[in-house]
Amino acid sequence: MEHISDTPRGVCSRHIDIDLENDVIRDVKISGGCAGNTQGVAILADGLEARAAIKRLKGVECHGGTSCPDQLAIAIAQCLESMGESV
Repeated sequence: MEHISDTPRGVCSRHIDIDLENDVIRDVKISGGCAGNTQGVAILADGLEARAAIKRLKGVECHGGTSCPDQLAIAIAQCLESMGESV
């Protein structure tokens, strides 16, 4: 199992922790931000194939800029890259 901790940029959330097992998201914890939204995104991402989650979440905007879902996609991509996989 691979684990990544990330500090999101340009959003209200402060920290993202992700566990990946065989390219499947097994756990996501997002600290800070709008609690209901970040918990919902984390729950929905759990069990998704990493690349599918990136495809769904990348580019989601909040107030005309990046968002917590977009930052989660970036963190998942970084996790895959740290495992030597292309995104």
